[in-house]
Amino acid sequence: MEAYRLTDKDRRILYELSLDGRASITEIARRAGLSKQVVSYRIDLLEKNNVILGYHAITNIYMLGKTHYRVFLKLQNMSAEKEDEFVAYLKNHPKIVWIASLEGYVDCAYLVWADNISEFEAVYDEIDRVWGTYFQEKQLSIATRIEYLKHSYLTEAEDAHSIVFGDCYEHHALDALDKALLGDLTTDARVSLVELANRHGMSAKAIKKRIDDLIAKRIIIGFNAKINHTLLGFTHRKISLNLNDVSQPTIDRLSGYLRSNPNVIFLVKPIGGHDFEFEIMTETNEAFHALVKDLRSRFADEIKDLGVFIIYSEPKSGQLQDY
Repeated sequence: MEAYRLTDKDRRILYELSLDGRASITEIARRAGLSKQVVSYRIDLLEKNNVILGYHAITNIYMLGKTHYRVFLKLQNMSAEKEDEFVAYLKNHPKIVWIASLEGYVDCAYLVWADNISEFEAVYDEIDRVWGTYFQEKQLSIATRIEYLKHSYLTEAEDAHSIVFGDCYEHHALDALDKALLGDLTTDARVSLVELANRHGMSAKAIKKRIDDLIAKRIIIGFNAKINHTLLGFTHRKISLNLNDVSQPTIDRLSGYLRSNPNVIFLVKPIGGHDFEFEIMTETNEAFHALVKDLRSRFADEIKDLGVFIIYSEPKSGQLQDY
């Protein structure tokens, strides 16, 4: 399939929507140096052509007292039809907030945000009880810090701006309206204040104050646009590293190096599985291999081994249903 051809204006708009997917047309136009009419038209076109698949709030669930549990699965004896059924099961599960279809040393991953290990265990055991016969191998890890980077791969712009999930831990109690608004914004981050006001029987001013409070408390730390990277001809890879040296200076130097590469979109500090992870978008295998070669060269003494898998699709991306 031929890749969808982005214009320079499209690339700039998509770049501006990364990490700020709720920005107004006026804000995007000002930052991109375009007219409001052009921005509105191009966004509508990108949505209609499935380049933009949606928008969602980035929720820092550690501020809600929850933990970010990830399960990676190697599947066995599962037909394509059965795999579709399994993904649908995970997608409809109220406790699962993220799913990915992968190629590499694992085939699938899902994410649970739980208040404690017992709550996670109940979900984990339930899935294993129903589907465990298809699991050849299971790996569990906890992501303690995720850094979201601007999607500079679209423009090759130099921008060090990022937002960090998990760098602080509190326990804010939310009432029913706050929970409902989080659910709304993780499903559609660009939903208007008027629509939310009508949905919840309140004024737009009151809704805006609630959202502003969620942002001020760092419960919502950003708003992402979900981009159809496959349609654009990009390959999304996760790279996992085991290190000889896991000291903070090494992690800081590695993070600084990766932030300077426009293809890098996430940095992840996990517990369990691996010592460090990052995710990249590249248009060619040559660009990917060049990055890995340079990484190995610069950190020859620090990197013990390196694993790679391709993220083909993410049927669910941080949508909150039951929390």
